[in-house]
Amino acid sequence: MKINKVGAKAGMVNKRTTFNEGVLAVAVSIAICLILYVALVSTLPVTLLMLALGLCLIIVGERNKSIEKVYEVMENQKAKAFIVVMVFVLILPLFVSGNSYIMHIAIMAGIYSIIALGLNFQLGSAGMVNFAPAAFYGAGAYTSAILAVKYGVSPWIGMIFAIIMASLLGFIFGYPALKTRGYYLSLVTIAFQVIFTLMIINTDWVGGPNGIPGIPGYQIFGYSFRKPLEIFTVKLSYQTNYFYLVFLLVGLAAIVASRLYNSRIGLAWNAIEQDEIVASTQGINLTKIKLLAFSLGAAFAGVAGALYAHYISFIGNEDFDFSKSLVLICMVILGGMDNVLGVILGAIMLTIMDEKLRDFADYRMLMYAIILIIILLVRPQGLLPKRNRKYETGDGLDEKINIKAVLGGK
Repeated sequence: MKINKVGAKAGMVNKRTTFNEGVLAVAVSIAICLILYVALVSTLPVTLLMLALGLCLIIVGERNKSIEKVYEVMENQKAKAFIVVMVFVLILPLFVSGNSYIMHIAIMAGIYSIIALGLNFQLGSAGMVNFAPAAFYGAGAYTSAILAVKYGVSPWIGMIFAIIMASLLGFIFGYPALKTRGYYLSLVTIAFQVIFTLMIINTDWVGGPNGIPGIPGYQIFGYSFRKPLEIFTVKLSYQTNYFYLVFLLVGLAAIVASRLYNSRIGLAWNAIEQDEIVASTQGINLTKIKLLAFSLGAAFAGVAGALYAHYISFIGNEDFDFSKSLVLICMVILGGMDNVLGVILGAIMLTIMDEKLRDFADYRMLMYAIILIIILLVRPQGLLPKRNRKYETGDGLDEKINIKAVLGGK
């Protein structure tokens, strides 16, 4: 009888704990969504204030040891957090229905988030600094745009070919680049980015310096994404269609990135990032795993490129130059390398700041650089830094597991 009472009391404690964790997860998710919303619709000073507020909350949480508890709660209650984020994405267009510019910023933030997630495979997980993400982004955009404009191919099929072309380019470029490492790898990627830009400018078949105009938009069963969307008698701009499409793909990309992080492939990337020689001795095929990082990262950029081309309807070489690659790298570093949520937050915040800084005209990039320097001096590891991996044994205790055993090495 006493055992039953103890079991019932333990069950009540577990239910209360689960309920409290659920409330905390919902509260944190709502707070993040509100900070992003205020940063999106406000002026630059308020946006910077929201970023500073987020930084302060994270730093305070780390100092009082509560941030790790929040991480664990969010991991245990990720379904509730996902529902909150999904509701926020669904209702956001209703709150900014009269402002097409705000919707444009939100769409671009989603597109850059997809690229940053792919770049994180190389830069964050495997430790390979790639200065050419904009080249893969451009490859996807040009592939889908050329197929649609010159050959009348459906944009949806064009997106598939954009993924294939970008992945193939990542494989072709990645193979010789594997012969180098560190600074030399960075120099090779810079050279590839410059070659890609010059090739676009000097190739008339792909539009040359004039770009490709008149790119058609997406359609579903005859419904054009460039037609206004009406929800509950509220007429929304056509950008709402692209907003929902982009963030649907952001969600899918985040799920794929999370699964990869927790897989043997993610472990192999981390092992290579720590020490290539040791990773090789543990049975990891360096060539195969590195090429996978390049190809998958390029595939993500290809998806983003196709979305951008059919959303904007015009693309040119200036959209995919070296400066764009630097901005994308900053998104991964600022958000937190090898952290899926951090990369997405970094991409969204930097996209918002970049657009807000347009008021400074010629001083825009200078202001952008100053803000980045200040943030990185205060928070060099990013908003949400890389976390140590933990593994749970059968008795509920955390312990480190031999990476050789996890990866199936012999």
